[in-house]
Amino acid sequence: MNGEIDLELFTLAIIQLNNAFQKLSENDTDVKESLDSSYEYLNELSQSLEDMLKEDEINATEVELFSKYALNIFPEYKTQLANLENLDDDLNESVINLIEVFDKLYKIADDYFKNRMVMM
Repeated sequence: MNGEIDLELFTLAIIQLNNAFQKLSENDTDVKESLDSSYEYLNELSQSLEDMLKEDEINATEVELFSKYALNIFPEYKTQLANLENLDDDLNESVINLIEVFDKLYKIADDYFKNRMVMM
């Protein structure tokens, strides 16, 4: 990725997650595929971010914007996911996976800012 965030992957993940929330608001419980797709995209993104941040050169502006977004918005997604009720075991597992990947992305963003402060 040459030091750049895969914004297409991130966009697909958020679209899938928002689709799942929309279906749930309409009492459509056929959301496992959307939740799992979102998880897969976000997990791939977290792995690529970890690799990218080890590179000598990164797009610092892009990483900073993403990290600010992650620190502000991801806790809201996590709260929405944690507040879902009456899920069967399969859906609950999908939700737990998403919460964990949001935690991982949040930590990457937080560590980015902590490391940036150390380098200044």
